Amino acid sequence: MPYDYQLVGGAVLVILSLVGITNAMVERRSPLFGIIAFLMGVGLLVWGWLLSGWEMNPSDLPAAVYRLIAEWK
Repeated sequence: MPYDYQLVGGAVLVILSLVGITNAMVERRSPLFGIIAFLMGVGLLVWGWLLSGWEMNPSDLPAAVYRLIAEWK
C-alpha cells in the first residue's frame, strides 16, 4: 500500500511523543518538543488517511507494519 510508511511512522511518532510529553511534565520541563512530535505524528496519520481514499481503519495498522517488515527483507 502506498500509505504504509505514513501510517507506521505516524503511529510511532505519536507513541514516542506521548512518552516524551509525560516525561517532560514529570520533570517539570517544557513539553514543547513532545507536542511538536505529536503534531507531526498526527499529520502523518492524516496524510496516510487521505492517501488511502478515506478508507483507513485502525485495524489496518498491524497489516501495514507486517507489509513494511516483509518489504525490507
